[in-house]
Amino acid sequence: MKKNALGGFLLICAVLFAGSCYKTGEVIYQPTCKPLDVSINNPQYNYLNNLRREFFQASFTYDINRRLVSSTSLLLGSPERRYDFIYDANNNLIRINTFDIRPGQPSIPIIFITFSYPAGTKSSISAKLDYQFNFLNNDLVTYSSEPLLTYNFNTEFQLVSVYQGSTLNEILKYDVGGNCLSDSLYSNLGTVNTYYVYASYDSKINPARADRSIQLFLQMYSKNNPTDAKRFVRGLGGSGSGFGILYSTSGSYTYNPQGYPLTYNGNFYADYDCADPTMIPAPVIK
Repeated sequence: MKKNALGGFLLICAVLFAGSCYKTGEVIYQPTCKPLDVSINNPQYNYLNNLRREFFQASFTYDINRRLVSSTSLLLGSPERRYDFIYDANNNLIRINTFDIRPGQPSIPIIFITFSYPAGTKSSISAKLDYQFNFLNNDLVTYSSEPLLTYNFNTEFQLVSVYQGSTLNEILKYDVGGNCLSDSLYSNLGTVNTYYVYASYDSKINPARADRSIQLFLQMYSKNNPTDAKRFVRGLGGSGSGFGILYSTSGSYTYNPQGYPLTYNGNFYADYDCADPTMIPAPVIK
């Protein structure tokens, strides 16, 4: 009987996104509730690679198959920004187009990001991917590209390192329960310039686990939600070659009945569209 039960569990893991299960035995993806609006402030996550900022306040839109297709964010002191998510025939996220929403301005991407995967990848689940950041030139026609980056993932498909060729750009370390312990960003000289430390987490569902594209977009890979986070920067506050704390936050969340966070320290954090899990359609591969 135990052998049959174990076989059934492993089969479920194999079906759900290429066999990704935490060491704790919990399936990584929890798509019952899809975030509709989020307000996640510094220093909880490093958004610099994708968004060039350290906070994120946005709404998300999904298609009929509950796949992320667009997001609109607020920029402090700047126009709103829209992100469109493009997929290939294997349901892999391959491009994010970024638009500044300005009255009277042409609707062309000011930034686009491309994702390339190994052959056979489906639903953006792979051991690595190539990431290319491109920005619009002043002529509003041509684009310039930043160096190609390679993202490497662990067996739970969480980001663990970023390389530019053979040069290390970033390392993320996790505990055995699937939560990020630290996120270190390196300079071209191979030294750490800034890093994030996560001292504690709750035991509930990180909203990015509802959608693989949100994970890739926001670099939110932890299983649970951080309750203590700090960002350290080299030389801050006259510390010379040492590090000082740039941002620090700690506190607690409230949750919806399904276990997704609603507020953080009494402030809005996220709301959701929750579905009956038995009625959630499987990803459609056209």
